[in-house]
Amino acid sequence: MEQMVLELITFLQAWGLWKDVMILADGRAFSYSESKEDVCLCLPHVQVSACVHPEDYTSGITDERDCDGNLIWRSYSNPEHILDIVFEGQLYTLLNYGVYEGIRRADISPGAWDYIFAHTDILEDEMYERYGCSDASELLELILEDKFDNPDYTVWDPLVFDTWEEYQRFENGEAYPDGDEELIPNYQRYGTYAEYLKDMELSEQLTVEDVIPIWEEMVVAAKQEFIKGNGVDDTISFQWEAGPVNHIRSEFDQIFDRYGLWYDLGFAWTLTCYRK
Repeated sequence: MEQMVLELITFLQAWGLWKDVMILADGRAFSYSESKEDVCLCLPHVQVSACVHPEDYTSGITDERDCDGNLIWRSYSNPEHILDIVFEGQLYTLLNYGVYEGIRRADISPGAWDYIFAHTDILEDEMYERYGCSDASELLELILEDKFDNPDYTVWDPLVFDTWEEYQRFENGEAYPDGDEELIPNYQRYGTYAEYLKDMELSEQLTVEDVIPIWEEMVVAAKQEFIKGNGVDDTISFQWEAGPVNHIRSEFDQIFDRYGLWYDLGFAWTLTCYRK
């Protein structure tokens, strides 16, 4: 049971679900603690109490009444008390409504984030919002557009064309936007003309493989910024239709299955285990 408790807490912590949870097993209560200095089973944020009786925590008021009309308190836990869980917060929402909701981004483990990024559109949407592209090939297109087709600059080069009119004839009449004849020549974006020529030459030879390292750095930066949040809302949520919700529920169920157990809800805020 101690090994199973260790797996359960590790899983719940990884997905940001450990807050407001208590696991009852082997006569002990393993509960969430705000302090990371509270360590049990080598895990932080875990407080343990010994010699506890599960029904002290799993009993609640029912709709039943005694002969005097008083509401009856009852525990729906397995009398064998193999393992019981009492929970509120995010785990309550997940088990009762199938919603992974209001999870603090900082509470989600790197491994869990890897799954979320790989199985949702979050990263793709974030890259579009930040950089206007979703993969290395689109990044290459943006780079080339900026170098050769940026509407804020003209590729007219007075060292190649003596006059603007000569350049227009060559380019079939490139026009200044809105009649603005102060459009900046592209080469003026560089410190020297030699730098301009070198960059143009290199840009013409760029391939997707060349920009992949740049793209990978951008992805890492976008992930870090998304995990950090924007300071307004540092939580994340998925409805039951989302892949992560089914994955989290499946991983949770598999822990019980590995130990030859199945579970059932007593109250909406209690869970109890039975042997298969």
